[in-house]
Amino acid sequence: MSRRVLWVVCILSAGSVSAQAEDAELLRVPPSWRIAPEVSHYRYREPGVMELEGTYYGIVGSYTWYKLRDRHEMAVGTGGGPSGSWTTARLEGRLSSGRVDYDGAYMDGTPVSISNIEDWLVNVKGLWGIEWHPAQPLNALYVGLGYRYLSNDTSFHPAGYLRESNYFYVPIGARRDLDLSGGWELGVTGEFNALIIGRQISHLDDVDPSLPKVRNWQWPGYGATASLELRRRFDRFDLALAPFLRYWWIAESAESDGFVEPENNTLEYGVSFVVRF
Repeated sequence: MSRRVLWVVCILSAGSVSAQAEDAELLRVPPSWRIAPEVSHYRYREPGVMELEGTYYGIVGSYTWYKLRDRHEMAVGTGGGPSGSWTTARLEGRLSSGRVDYDGAYMDGTPVSISNIEDWLVNVKGLWGIEWHPAQPLNALYVGLGYRYLSNDTSFHPAGYLRESNYFYVPIGARRDLDLSGGWELGVTGEFNALIIGRQISHLDDVDPSLPKVRNWQWPGYGATASLELRRRFDRFDLALAPFLRYWWIAESAESDGFVEPENNTLEYGVSFVVRF
C-alpha cells in the first residue's frame, strides 16, 4: 500500500513540475524589435527672442530584453491562463532631420528671417523596467538615462552660425494597454524627462572670427512625452499607428563669455507607423 501511495505522489509531483515548466515556457518572452518611422511638426521658441518652425522626418528603433520575475497561477479576465511579471532592459534610438524657418532679430533689434535651415536630432536612451500581464494596474513602468543632441546650422547666412544642443536627462515612464475586440489594442504611454544638465555650444566664430565659441551650461529643465498606439496583433508581429506629443522646457543658462542662452521651449507633435516583431 505504501509503495502505491509513493508512486501516486511521484506521478502527481512530476505532473505538477511538468505543468509549471510548460507555464514557464509560455511565459518566456523573446527579445523584440520596435521600428517606427515618423513625421512631426517641430517648433522651438525663445520667448521674445526667436522662433524656429518646420517639419521633421525620422525613425525610432528599440530592442527590448525580457527576464521572467514572477509567475502567477491565474490571469484574471484572460480565461485563467498563466500570467506574470518581467524585468525589461531596452535600448532605444531616434534619428530625425528636417527643414525649419527662423524668425528673430539682430542684436540691435533689426528683424531677420532665414528659411530652409537643416536640423538634425539624435536621441538615445537606455531603459530598465518592469512589465505585468495582466496589468497591475499598469502594464509597464520604466526609468533610465537619456541623451539628446540637436544641430541647427544657419552658417550659410551672413548672420548665421552653428548651434549645438546637448541634454542629459532621466526618463521616467509608464504604459497601459487596453484590450479591444478582434485582436486590437490601445496603448497609452506617458513619459517625464528630468534634465540632469544641458550644454549649449554656439559657434559665433562662424559670423565673426573674433567672436568666441560660446559654451553655456543649462539647468534646470524638463520634458514630457505622451502617445496613443492603436495596435493590431498578429502571430509573429504587431502593426500600430501612434500619434504623439513631445515637449521640452529649459531655463536660461549661466553666463559664458558675456553671453547667455535664453529660456526656451520645444513643442513637437506628429504620428508614427509602428512595426514590432
